Formats: sequence, C-alpha cells, structure tokens
Amino acid sequence: MNRSGSRGAPVHALIADASQRQALVAIRELGKAGVTVGAIDSDSRAPGLASRWCSVGSVVPDFVQDQDAYLDALLRFCAEHEHEPGSLILAHDGSIEAVRRRRADVERAIGLALAPEQALAVAIDKTRTLAVAEAVGLRAPRGALVTDPGQAGAAIEAVGLPVVVKPTRSWAQEEGIGRRLIATVLTTRDAAARAIDAILREGVEVVLQEWLPGDREALSFVYAHGKMWARFAQRADRTSPPLGGSSILRESVPLPEDIAPAAERLVAEIGLDGYCEVEFRRDARGRAALMEINPRLSASVEIAVRAGVPFPRLLHDWASGEPLQQIPGYRAGLRMRWLGGDLSWLRSVLSQRPGPDVPSRGRALGMFAAGFARPTTYDYLDLHDLRPAFVAASGVVRRLHRLMPGNGGR
Repeated sequence: MNRSGSRGAPVHALIADASQRQALVAIRELGKAGVTVGAIDSDSRAPGLASRWCSVGSVVPDFVQDQDAYLDALLRFCAEHEHEPGSLILAHDGSIEAVRRRRADVERAIGLALAPEQALAVAIDKTRTLAVAEAVGLRAPRGALVTDPGQAGAAIEAVGLPVVVKPTRSWAQEEGIGRRLIATVLTTRDAAARAIDAILREGVEVVLQEWLPGDREALSFVYAHGKMWARFAQRADRTSPPLGGSSILRESVPLPEDIAPAAERLVAEIGLDGYCEVEFRRDARGRAALMEINPRLSASVEIAVRAGVPFPRLLHDWASGEPLQQIPGYRAGLRMRWLGGDLSWLRSVLSQRPGPDVPSRGRALGMFAAGFARPTTYDYLDLHDLRPAFVAASGVVRRLHRLMPGNGGR
C-alpha cells in the first residue's frame, strides 16, 4: 500500500501502529501543522491509514509474528522516502520491543522519538520504576515480587485479597509470537495463583499489589535536554479492561499538587526523555500511589491535544532536532469518550459478577447511559477527517459480531 503519493515521496514524520488511537491523533496533529506524514501498520484497515493527513501509508509485516520482517519493512520505508529532518513515533509496546532489538539501525535511518535505552529499561520494568519512585518520595501500593510459583502463596498472604496480579513487563516476546500481558484483580487465592503461574510461564516476573478503589489519574510530560516542556493531567472514570487498561471516559484536570512535583522528579531521575505518562491510583482515603510509567505516546493522548497540549508535535520536534516550544498550560474540564471501548467495557462487566472495578449490571447500564448526558467529545471523530471514524466503527461492529453466540464468541 502506497496511498496519496508516489514511491519516494518525502515523509518527515513516520507514525507506526496506525491502528492505535494515539497514532491517528499524531497523524492528524502533525498533518495539520504542515508536516508530511507517513504511517505503517500490519492491518490495511487501520484507521490511521484512512486519514486525509496520511500522505503515504504502507502495510508491513506484523511484529507480533516476526519482529525482523517488521523491522526490515520499517527500514525499507525509511530508505524509500526522504526524511531529513525526520521522526519515527511508536504507539505500541510490541513495536517498541521490536525497535529495541535493532535500535542502532533504526536511529541511523531516522530520528527515533523514544527515550534512551538506559531510561527505557527502567520505565518498562515495574519493579525498577517503583524503586526509583520510592527514592523521590512517591508512595506505592503494598506489594510483593514473585519470581517462582512456589512464592505465590506467601506473597498473596502478605498482600491480602483482593489482589492485583501484574506482570513486571507488559509485552512478552522472548521467541516467536508476541503478546500483551495485562494486570488482573482476583478475589480468591486459587485464581490469583493461576494468574501468577500464567505470567511466569511467559518468562515475565510478577508484582502483586493491593487493590486500590479510588480515582485513576495520569500525568503526561515531555521532558528533554534536562527540562520539562509540557505537562498534562487527566482522570479516567472508566478503563478497558476495567481494572486499569486504556482510558474510555476521561476528563482533563488541574495538575494534582500532591503528586505532580514528585512525578516530575521521577521522570528527571530516570532520564526519561521524550513523552511519558505516569499513572496513579488513589486509595479509600484519597492518597495517591504510583502504578506505572508508560514511556510511549498513550492511547488517551487526544484529550491532551484538544485541551491545548500538542504532545505529538513536541515529540516530532524533539526527535527531528527542531527547537522545542514551552507549553504554559491547558484547558481543564474537557471530557472525552472512546465509544467503542465503552461498548467493550459494558459487555465485559455485564458478563461478570460484581467485584473490584466491576459494578452491578444495573449500575453499569446506568453509568454507560449517563455518559451521553454531559458535553463530551469522542475519540476518532473529526469533522474534517471522517474516514478514520467510519473505519474504526466498522472494526467495532466486526468485533462485536464475532463475539456474539454462534459467531465464535462466548
């Protein structure tokens, strides 16, 4: 696929993972700023490839199946298109892990919008992140590290139920097929032990943490050259999966005074140049605890862009060696909703018994309906670029159809 441009057309920003929401945001933000944008994905129906701002799109091998084939195609794209200065922005844990394998080759081909390797290694390892967080004064949930199935019982006993079973790394691909590992909250010892064992079999260690029932808050930053260039905070009212996945319904909020300074110190201490999102959750008393750091453009970034923080443009400028612009503030009180994700959330909670982060069926239906009552903007929807929204909607319909009884679903 080579749309809206002939072979060799100049591309100054290459956005990987065009099926991801944040990739589409980056394509639109940079395209509107006058940057010539290219995009790649393994799915020809990726919404980002349908954007009017995608000058050159290419379908590449899936890094889930073959990292080397993916990297060969990425490097071939860079070689076929002029990009001086240029940037590569990644939007998926799997593409980051692929690029890390041959980082030097990629950096010779294009400016990589990714933190230095030493800092990245800390950010993607939850145990190392929490160690640095403690040093800068951030609180963490009560927890325990499990490296062997034989440690599971004592660790569950120490942390207590319900317990969050969390992989120390979100992407597992030691050999062959890659897969995302997610955190789950369990209410019985047997279920927690099974979840621990499943993660350990992927070659990834496990962190057990106490479950916290309060607000989810995320602080996003662009940090470079020893300086903070942009800040943003949001509260997530729903996520998919329900425990703490991608934000569904979210609102921009002022920077929380009790955690923002320490979060900035954490980013600086790690040396996490580029964009990152620092995630927190509050306990029943309102005290914030660090969950993790996401060192790539996050799925919820559109709310920051609409609130006045152009994170993709800053990331492109940093990676391509352009001067950075200080962003003084943003609009609080803006609400955004990912409707496809909310439908998935509703289906998920309706199929489960009520429990931690899973409301009763009646409350879930009420929460879903109430989302339409307040002024809210929607992911994917841009009146000047409608094709990606239609493509995304058709993808939701296909997924829901597959999940219906008789069509391969449960």
